[in-house]
Amino acid sequence: MTTSNRDSLLKLLNLVRPALSTQSFIPALTHILFADGYATAYNDVTAISVKVPVLLEECLPGELLIKALGSFNAETVMLQPGEKCVLHLTSGRSKLKLPTLAIADFPYSAPKDKGHTVELTESILQGIAKCLFSVGTDPTHAAQMGVTLDTSEGKAVLYSTDNHTISRYQTSSALALPGDAPVILPTFFCEQLLTLSKAFPDRDVDLHVHAGALRATLGKSATVLTKTVVDVTPLDYGMIIGKYLNVSQVKQTLNPIPDSFDAAWNRALLILSLQADRATEVSEVTEGFRLFSKSSVGESEDVLAFEHGDIPATFHVDPSLVIRAGKQCGSIAFYKRVMVMASPDAAFLHLIAHCAA
Repeated sequence: MTTSNRDSLLKLLNLVRPALSTQSFIPALTHILFADGYATAYNDVTAISVKVPVLLEECLPGELLIKALGSFNAETVMLQPGEKCVLHLTSGRSKLKLPTLAIADFPYSAPKDKGHTVELTESILQGIAKCLFSVGTDPTHAAQMGVTLDTSEGKAVLYSTDNHTISRYQTSSALALPGDAPVILPTFFCEQLLTLSKAFPDRDVDLHVHAGALRATLGKSATVLTKTVVDVTPLDYGMIIGKYLNVSQVKQTLNPIPDSFDAAWNRALLILSLQADRATEVSEVTEGFRLFSKSSVGESEDVLAFEHGDIPATFHVDPSLVIRAGKQCGSIAFYKRVMVMASPDAAFLHLIAHCAA
């Protein structure tokens, strides 16, 4: 028998919840394993473990347990194993019985070796968060379905792309990767890693690179592991970006985002919202640059001030891509084949390709 604060236990179990399988073909994958002071969920691709304040050795139905805890009103909950594969939950005047599985039925075991260990600094975690919004979703382009961790002059740099845009975040963190090979961090792995790092902000975060798997540990508080596709070759982002601009000189070309920037692009998107292929015309005018959008719905025109720098000949860009990046950036620059949005210090760069009218 063990007791715990209900809210605290519920918060911890919600951290492993994303790794519960949504399919019941293998019942154990819909369960949470309690063993050795940790709660673990595993969906055959990703495993999440968190340290929990309960002394329990059971395998319990995950969603049922979490919903049951959420339905109680009392401050504490008592968990007591019973006979015939049953666990008794007691909270205040409420009682519940849950079926259990044998611990041996749970199909996950953590890697025994540490693999190649890389420290994920706060700067690297920030880069992962910055690049996540432009990760690709096309399964036929596996190399784009995550944030790529690479190095530039011995410092960690993060990249992502959805084939229309590219994001780059330069950190000040020294980094040595196994075999100097970039590492693709799958999207779901990144999302869960960031969630755990917020839940345990005072824990050191380490990435362990294994053959066919990535595992991140947050001290002794939590772990997230994902299987990886071994034969996926990371993109050479440095070469790709180099075709469009010189990264070391971008900061000199950046301008603060003009007033009414977001509103102007939102008006453009409003006019083009029904179009399959959205394209807003951007052209230089005396005051700065002009946005013009036209569809069967109507027309939208805005002129925005631009302090300095040349704007290339008239080009077109998808306004939805600009609006999306505007939430992350504070500066812009125009190049021959791309529009660049960036943080003021140019640590974060986001390239948006010109598109056909």
